[in-house]
This record gives sequence, structure tokens and C-alpha cells, in this order.
Amino acid sequence: MKRFLILFLALVPIICLSQAKIGMSHSYTITPVAASSPTSGVLYGDSVHIYSFVKNSGNALFTGSVKLQVKRDTTNGVKCDSVAINVFLQPNDSVLTLLTFAPAPGIYAFKSGGNGNTIVVWPFVIDPSVLPGDSIKTTIWISGTAGIHEFDLNPFKLYPNPASQFITIKAQKPGIYKTMILYDVFARKIKELDFEEQVDVSDLKPGTYWIMIHTKDTSYRISFIKEGTAAE
Repeated sequence: MKRFLILFLALVPIICLSQAKIGMSHSYTITPVAASSPTSGVLYGDSVHIYSFVKNSGNALFTGSVKLQVKRDTTNGVKCDSVAINVFLQPNDSVLTLLTFAPAPGIYAFKSGGNGNTIVVWPFVIDPSVLPGDSIKTTIWISGTAGIHEFDLNPFKLYPNPASQFITIKAQKPGIYKTMILYDVFARKIKELDFEEQVDVSDLKPGTYWIMIHTKDTSYRISFIKEGTAAE
């Protein structure tokens, strides 16, 4: 009986301290890649996507609703986007989420450059037994009109799109095009090569990809879809 009492008293603090802790993992991705780059930046009106993970860093199961918000980090905060998700998270489990917004002057008050463009992503859980976890804080860089140009504004045509083996990139006006960097939809760098008109994409998995084409002064962004083949 005495041993049982000692064991029970030892377990009580552990049981009482079992809590879920819901926060943001520091593993996140912003697309387009230029959104977080001080050397290039995005234009006003470009869609910025934040792929981030909600993580349970506590020691108890969490099941319920989590509301994510992304705000400009100001005195009152300016909400850019929010989303509510239902999750089932064991300790140390995480789930991928997506928040999207378009930087703009006026109500969002994003500024050219990075000054004043700090944004924060954090989760809300309406449950007093759940501990709050970490948030994400990063900077969005806004460039002028000479920054990253969308496909319909840049001097290239890409075909076929979708493609299974090769894509052809035709420049519509003279220029010195230096390098090409290929990224997947999560902004992970796949490969870098010198600019060339025909690119072999047969080794890529099916999905959406971005190509950043760089000149001395400007970068252009074009996208394409890699089709699956019969073997895939």
C-alpha cells in the first residue's frame, strides 16, 4: 500500500502537467522566393503564400480548432489573412497550412523595401488548458516597378505548358539573360543553370514549378506545370 501511495504521488504532477502546446514550427516557406529577398522583392498586388506548420510541442494530444492569423507587426496589427483548421495532433506532430495575401499600400500599409513590413503568423486556440506556442516573424520586401515581373509582363514565351519532357523559353526582345534558377511550389531550389532556350524537365516530379530568369539588373518569374508520364 505504501509503495502504491508513493507511486501515485509521483504520478500526480506528471498527470497534472500533461498539456498540449500549440504554436508555429520555425520550418516555413514563402513564395514567390523574392518575397523574402532584400535584393529583389515582390510588387504590390503580387500574391504572397506562406506555407507553415502548426505544431504540438506539448506532451498531450490536441484535437480541436486552431485559428491562424498573419498580421503586419504594428501597434494594433493589420490583419492580412486568417484561416481556421481542425486538427488532430499528437505530441511533436505538425500539420502544413497555407496563408495568402497581396501586399498593398493603404489599408495594409506595406512600404517599399523592408522597413515596416514585418509580419507575424500565430495560432489561437480557445481552450484555457492548451499552452500557447511560438509564432513566426519574418519580413516581406517590396520592390519598385523594376523588380520581379509576372509572365504576362516579361519578354518570354514558354511552351508547351503543361510539359512532360522539355520546355522551350523564347525571349521576345534582345537581352543578355544570364542564369535560370528552378524552384518547386514550396520555394525549394531544384537546380541552377545558364540561360538556354530548351530545358529538360523529364526528371521532375509532376507539379507546379517556377523559373527565375536573371539579367544584370532585373529578374523575371515564369511558371509551368510538369505533367506525369505513363510510367509515373
